[in-house]
Amino acid sequence: MKPACAGLLCLSILMLGGCAFGYQARATMSDVSGELWGKGFPDIGSGGGRFALNQPERGLYCDGFALPAPDAEADADCAGQAGIGHLQCSDGRQYRIRWQALSCRAFEGSGEDVKGNSLKFRVERTR
Repeated sequence: MKPACAGLLCLSILMLGGCAFGYQARATMSDVSGELWGKGFPDIGSGGGRFALNQPERGLYCDGFALPAPDAEADADCAGQAGIGHLQCSDGRQYRIRWQALSCRAFEGSGEDVKGNSLKFRVERTR
């Protein structure tokens, strides 16, 4: 199998796995009323992952990623691990984010855009 195809296959399996586990994402933005809701897609192989948020009634859609914790060890407890990431939204806003794992099934974080608007988010596995 070609390396590109193998990579695509692995990515597909991880994304479907994230959907099967039911990772939910939610966030608030200081300049937007109400909550944004979406899904989380953990990258089990390397840590970190993606999350998507939206507020369809406003036409606001955001896609973010959390980079793996730089000092994480494969056999370490997830709680307390931390890292950075990025969130970009359909209206052009962009956030640099900081996240911290609450457990191996949940992380939360915050960020700020260039205008000083704040973002708070949480991604966790639901049953």
